[in-house]
Parts: sequence; structure tokens; C-alpha cells
Amino acid sequence: MVVTNAHHETAIVTRRDGETVVFVRFTAGKLKCERLTELAFREQWKESSLALSETLERFIAHGETHGITLEAAKGIEKLKTRERNALAQLF
Repeated sequence: MVVTNAHHETAIVTRRDGETVVFVRFTAGKLKCERLTELAFREQWKESSLALSETLERFIAHGETHGITLEAAKGIEKLKTRERNALAQLF
């Protein structure tokens, strides 16, 4: 899921279990995972209309240039694989 906040920052949610949300915020420098409680996340972030596939590619390109933590890279890669598999099932 792609989300934005009141500061017009973009993030990708990599994991959500109902209690904790793990997401990667698009920031200058190295990308890393952040965690918030579900309630705090809902107060600060709203779902975006940005396409997940395009946003994933942008995050991956930024991570290749500026660095990305292993946890963030794995989460984004899992989402990319899931997105690709979902599209493949449509055809």
C-alpha cells in the first residue's frame, strides 16, 4: 500500500498485523523501515492514489543510489513479487 502524510511525504507499507504497521518512508539518504502502532499510523498516514508498481520502482532506484537497509529491501522486494504475481494471475 502506498500512503502519504500531511507533509506530502510518501511511504510504502511493507507489513501490517493489526497492531503494528511497518513502512518505508521516501526520504533523502538511506531508506529504512519505521514502525507505528496501527492507531498512530491511521492518524498520520492516508492511502494514496499513486500506483504501487511505479512507486516501488522509484523506491528501488533510490535505494540503489543512496542505500537501503536489509529489512526495507526485503519488504519492498516481497511487495514487488506479490504485485507481479497478482498481475500475472489476471492474464
